[in-house]
Amino acid sequence: MESRYVKRLVQEIEEWGAFFSAPALDTIYLGGGTPSVLSVNSLRAISRAIRLACSTAGMLEATIEVNPGTLTSSWLDAARQEGWSRISLGVQALDTALLHSIGRVHDASDGIFAVELCKDAGFERISADLLLGAPGQRLERVLEDAKSLIQAGVEHLSIYLLDLDKPCIIKSEVENGKAELPDEGLVADAYISLQEFLPKLGFVQYEISNYSRPGRHSIHNMRYWLRRPYIGMGPGAASNIGDCRWSESENIKEWLEARAEPEIQALSPQEAMAEIPLLALRTCGGLDWGSLSREAATKGLSNVVSKWETALAPFVDGGFLAQEGDTLRLTAKGMLLSNQIFQVFVD
Repeated sequence: MESRYVKRLVQEIEEWGAFFSAPALDTIYLGGGTPSVLSVNSLRAISRAIRLACSTAGMLEATIEVNPGTLTSSWLDAARQEGWSRISLGVQALDTALLHSIGRVHDASDGIFAVELCKDAGFERISADLLLGAPGQRLERVLEDAKSLIQAGVEHLSIYLLDLDKPCIIKSEVENGKAELPDEGLVADAYISLQEFLPKLGFVQYEISNYSRPGRHSIHNMRYWLRRPYIGMGPGAASNIGDCRWSESENIKEWLEARAEPEIQALSPQEAMAEIPLLALRTCGGLDWGSLSREAATKGLSNVVSKWETALAPFVDGGFLAQEGDTLRLTAKGMLLSNQIFQVFVD
């Protein structure tokens, strides 16, 4: 299966490269799965296909996702040789019992060891994921884990709330009453504690879920929040160019056989306009409301923006949104209600 997958992915890279006449890339992200289970030969085939199909001379960041339980020094050495400059480690926690309860294959010690392996291979930009809100999780432990990872050399942290929307071991256990989620208030307290704790360790928050040392933010992920164009390849991958969105089929068999039709979405003017606040408010830089209003006026959508402004007023009054001149930002407690606030733009 791996050889078929890599062959098809290389074909997609070549096709897109030809379609855009060797486009210039400044960021790449290989993930959405576990690339570290690929053989070194497969990793080299993908990496070299990118270099042949695209212009990578101006590359700012090339990130690859890895699982701490699948890493070896030789694999990381090969990744560095092929030009990958940033690692995203799926650590999740430094609690072995918790890791096993959520179906992870690695132990707590593997997380710190993986950071050391990445440093030894020459990776200077290392990010780690941490999970918040899992059953049985001691919420103060998230602070301890964050500190341990930073001391080990991690320069970027992504803090994710447990997502039970997709099928997983924990989802079925919670639904069957075999596991209980932490109280929402405690999870909120832990999130606020992280916002207060991480700056003391030299980390700044730049997006709802992301913190880094100054200048070590994810350049690639900022493309999404700034509505820059991107192309996704592989089953289920999403792409964005202008006001057009499409995603590949999640059916791996159909994707491998190149017979799956992508799901295309052409945004209406109002939907495209709504993306601006939906994405900008995720970032700590916030939204330039004056710029949004002026753009809306050129597209005949001033009434829509006025409606949003009225709907957002209670959140401003309640301290969930802060307005400084034309800039609108989520406050710390507003980030906890972000989904409710964002609903204003999609209703």
